[in-house]
Amino acid sequence: EDTVWLWTVAQAAPVVIPDYDPSRSLAPLVEAVSPAVVSLEVESGNGPDLPEEILRRLPFDPHQFPRTRTGEGSGFFVSDAGELVTNWHVVEGASSIVAVTSDGRRLPARVLGSDQALDVALLQVDGSEPWLSLAEAGTLRVGDWVVAMGNALGLGSTATVGIVSGRGRTMSRDLLASEFLQTDAAINEGNSGGPVFGLDGSVLGMSTATIQGANTVGFAIPAHRIRQILDDLRTAGKVQRGYLGIAPGDGDGGGATVVEVTDDGPADTAGLLVGDRILRVDGQAIDDARDLVVTIAALSPGHRAAVDVSRGNKERTLEVQLGARPSPDDRVATTEAPAMEEPRAVVTEEARVQGLTLRGARPSSEAGVTVAAVDADSAFRGRLEAADRITSVNHRAVNTPREVVGILARSSGDVTFEVERAGARKVIVARLPD
Repeated sequence: EDTVWLWTVAQAAPVVIPDYDPSRSLAPLVEAVSPAVVSLEVESGNGPDLPEEILRRLPFDPHQFPRTRTGEGSGFFVSDAGELVTNWHVVEGASSIVAVTSDGRRLPARVLGSDQALDVALLQVDGSEPWLSLAEAGTLRVGDWVVAMGNALGLGSTATVGIVSGRGRTMSRDLLASEFLQTDAAINEGNSGGPVFGLDGSVLGMSTATIQGANTVGFAIPAHRIRQILDDLRTAGKVQRGYLGIAPGDGDGGGATVVEVTDDGPADTAGLLVGDRILRVDGQAIDDARDLVVTIAALSPGHRAAVDVSRGNKERTLEVQLGARPSPDDRVATTEAPAMEEPRAVVTEEARVQGLTLRGARPSSEAGVTVAAVDADSAFRGRLEAADRITSVNHRAVNTPREVVGILARSSGDVTFEVERAGARKVIVARLPD
């Protein structure tokens, strides 16, 4: 008879947390999780950081003395295929990455994909290792116990314990990065990319930042946000996100108000206007500006989204074909200085309407009309404030008090103002008296 050989390949299993009493000790939890957590040794750079014209003039080959940067961070395995996650900033520009396991093995790692916007990178090592499960978005509360693990200060595997101190923290001006967990579990340099997990061993987040001088004010990327992008990182090496082409603000009574529309962008092409309040996207209710950004980013470029908006006193549905969200590298502000104009004589113009005192200058070096005062009985009291600069009324740009007066005289019901207040742009909707 022919002999049939059956070959089996050993695969690592997800970490199993034993029964234990957390009121007595967290040691069983830490011991179970440790094999899935690694310290990362990172080298980057392959030559001196000097302009090419200077390098050519040197009397020696500068590449004989390569300039390298070494760094340390943390990571943890998330699948039985040897995949692990860490922060993008830990491995940015890396020429060599080594993952050091809790039992001292040194595993060369390579980058499968990275996402600068969320500060996540997916790495892979050869072989299979114990791994941790990423928690779904759930009912995590402020006050819940958490444990943070990582290569703190380069000392190797370190565990600290604390509670969830806050949720929905913003780490940058980009609203996509505005859902971070805050914890008081001590996090230091080297912890970046390490897991923050609950008492059941499921990963709740990934350590990513601290406030300088306060190692018990740490921030973690929520696990469910990492789950959402892993497939893209595996298959494409990057994340493709939907792009609407607006600057949103929080809407009164829910929704997100359109503060600015990018010329010729998806929203502009579909007919969205400054002052529109976005209520739903593909039937999903929008709570605020952050909710809108996260919802749109979760959709693919090219997707035709049904966007329900409130404009004036009516609701309408617009179909928007989403574009591709620019990467942080693509969003570089110009450093070109604006052209200066010769000084000219300035005449101050003032007008009163609906309890507003408006002031403008002719000719003006700035667009808009300044609110000088708001009467106590004005319909705009509590909405507009003294020193607001009104730049548009009902989607029409204004530069003089007379233009504001004319638009208000022809208006009824809700009136939409776009204003600049303390350096920020706002959209304000107020109702005229019947």
